[in-house]
Amino acid sequence: MALAAVHAMAHGEHVDDDILLFLDRAIAAVEPVVESVSVADHVRSTPCKGFDLGALVAHLVGGLRGFADVGEGKPLRFDADPDLKTERAGVEYRKASDRLVAAFREPGMLERSFAMPWGDTTGAQLIGFELIEVVVHGWDISRSLGRTAPFDDDLVEAALFGARLWVDDSTRTPQLFGPEVPVSAGAPALDRLVGFLGRQPDWGL
Repeated sequence: MALAAVHAMAHGEHVDDDILLFLDRAIAAVEPVVESVSVADHVRSTPCKGFDLGALVAHLVGGLRGFADVGEGKPLRFDADPDLKTERAGVEYRKASDRLVAAFREPGMLERSFAMPWGDTTGAQLIGFELIEVVVHGWDISRSLGRTAPFDDDLVEAALFGARLWVDDSTRTPQLFGPEVPVSAGAPALDRLVGFLGRQPDWGL
């Protein structure tokens, strides 16, 4: 089911609510991890180059806020990261996630095309991108805290399927994804996903 929905999304075909259900599952899995990050944890290093843990959590929430804005008919903002000195990460994460999912649950939103800075993008593609973001940054945060990322394999496989379709040399920039790290085809799905997106699967072990 996961792969069928992502395949349809990637090719601009009609999609149902499956992709939103996958995003909902990823959001729910990461929420307690985000809530567990203390102020003292903010200085921890992460597998995401250029981000300490505080900056990475803020970036994750900012991305959810930015795409929620788009779904609500506003321009995409690149300055939507919360100030974690005055805003609670867990609260802002849930508020942004709820806004995003509610906006794109409206009829026709997954099929609708949005004018984005990088070109026209369907609502389903935006949700698919957030699925990748939540899963990968959820892994980043979990690994920074010395924990195991809380994802089921089918959810990870869905994110990996979308990533392989959309991530190419044009998106492997310092602001997006690093060079692919070779990972065995028989490795766990999460190792293959993070390796494909430029992380070392054994980071922090």
